[in-house]
Amino acid sequence: MTSIEEKLSQLRQFETSRLLLRPVTLDDAQAMFQYASDEENVRFAFKRNETIDDTKAMIAKIYLAKPLGLYGIVEKESDTFIGTLDLQNLNVDLGRAEIGYCLNKRFWNQGYATEATKAFIKLYFEELKMNLLIAQHDTANPASGRVMEKAGMLFSHNMPYDKIDDKDLSRLITSATYVITKEDYFNALELTKKAETSR
Repeated sequence: MTSIEEKLSQLRQFETSRLLLRPVTLDDAQAMFQYASDEENVRFAFKRNETIDDTKAMIAKIYLAKPLGLYGIVEKESDTFIGTLDLQNLNVDLGRAEIGYCLNKRFWNQGYATEATKAFIKLYFEELKMNLLIAQHDTANPASGRVMEKAGMLFSHNMPYDKIDDKDLSRLITSATYVITKEDYFNALELTKKAETSR
């Protein structure tokens, strides 16, 4: 296990003002199935789950098999499991990885995805000491890009013909890529501190 993986193993749970991010378990299957079975909800995320067993299998395959950097998002006030935030494609040598998220649509447009992403970015650079974080979204889903921007990530480029849409094989996806480097993060942090002290 690398030092980064060791640190991730110690960051199994963290909180924001409204959210608890913690490991996903099979006890979350029913709450996850509520949105994983909704085609509109998961259109740009993954194949719709047709049964609760599909959701349990997904949890076992992804969240239980290799849980480091994978979090369930819980609304603290209602103690409701509302989605996931995932660290993907970790490259320890380069100090880079990708981030993805999926939220129950009942909780869209409340700033939860941005809140969770911003909190993770803080841990990513301050605790894990990483160099670069990447996020991508289908350009047909601009709302996801707005989350990335609000979380402090910067638009990098569009990649045309990036992949085939597995729900419409005739459609070739253009992916928008957002990034934030450690320099971006700490420079923005310093500017925020200066602005606060000058008030």
